Amino acid sequence: MKTVELKLVDPNAHKERKLWETKQAYQCALEAAFEANCTSKSATNDIVVEYDLSGYAKNALKKYVPQLCGGSYNAKALSDDHPVRFTNEGICLDRKPENRIEWYVKIPHHEDYNLWLPAAINPEQRSWIEAVYSGETEMGESRLIHSDGEWYLHITVRTDTTDYLLADSEDQTPIGVDVGDAALATVCHRDECGAPTSPLIFSDEASWVRDLRKTYFTAVRRLQRRGSERLSKEYGEDTWNQIGHIISCVSREIVDHARAVDNPILVLEDLTGIQDSIDADAFMNRRLHKWSFAKLHEQIRYKAHEVGIPVATVDPQDTSKRCHACGEEGTRPQQATFRCSNDDCWVSEYQADLNAALNIADRYLAGESQSRTDQKATGDDSSEDGASLAGPQDSRSEDETRPSTSRPNAS
Repeated sequence: MKTVELKLVDPNAHKERKLWETKQAYQCALEAAFEANCTSKSATNDIVVEYDLSGYAKNALKKYVPQLCGGSYNAKALSDDHPVRFTNEGICLDRKPENRIEWYVKIPHHEDYNLWLPAAINPEQRSWIEAVYSGETEMGESRLIHSDGEWYLHITVRTDTTDYLLADSEDQTPIGVDVGDAALATVCHRDECGAPTSPLIFSDEASWVRDLRKTYFTAVRRLQRRGSERLSKEYGEDTWNQIGHIISCVSREIVDHARAVDNPILVLEDLTGIQDSIDADAFMNRRLHKWSFAKLHEQIRYKAHEVGIPVATVDPQDTSKRCHACGEEGTRPQQATFRCSNDDCWVSEYQADLNAALNIADRYLAGESQSRTDQKATGDDSSEDGASLAGPQDSRSEDETRPSTSRPNAS
């Protein structure tokens, strides 16, 4: 079991009031059931059924209270403040990658009334939240917590994977992974003699993503000019999901490739600050470009962890500008071509992305591995911050409250 944390971002006055109503009703129901010494689910149900809570909170109470009253915990008194517990069916995650605030969470208020709120995630837990969202791991009980004026949601995640320790770099085979436009990913490592071997180049997939991005912006602009906001939103969501599926398939193939290598470690570039180096001018295209790269790294990390393959990151500076053979700076006469400037080097021209992937792997061997850092999500309570598409914040029915974004297909 693992616990992931989401911070609810600046709920407006209405949602803040609803969150407090849920918390207060839960505390009252808990205290009433505890004072009645409910040692069974049926006895607890007789008490909590009268309170204005969702069935997910009531079911959590029916499991928790008997444990307090003589079961697992045998508590003699209640603390003043308890988190609101929900069973695993109650909480729902949604993702709007085109927005500045990317993640949204549905919290049940009471029967047939749910709140959708933007949420900032713990950067170190992105891969776990990604796995919960894609359905690749199972969500357990959740807890709504108020602390120091902020609201948090803790979600337990059920997983069969175990943590592992990185072996000494001398015993590992670093596999460099370069992400880019010409090839969505290029994967390569050196054999026992130091020669580049077994490359994977995902150039077709990059072409598909470019075409989807281009079609997306052209079609959305036309639909918006016609005032077709609903069709624009649906088309955009379908495009995001198609790109997500491509990325999921590529990440799975990369990890499968690594599994065939002796003692592998996947080496990625640290993508912090990538938005500053992207060569696209349009704001939304820049965001989509950044999201594609970051999502590919997230998927690689999760799938690698799932099968016990470690992942490291290195500084990306100049990995595409230096020759992997001699270390001299070269040029890129074409996007897919690297030309070494050292006349004495055996490399004259080389596939540019392969050259970068080898430099990434070599940096790990040179002891340049570093911790990965992420930008923390910030912002306000807007459901569509940073985009023109609108979505419900809260409503009075499950069908009305759930955004229409469908999840990327898991591979």
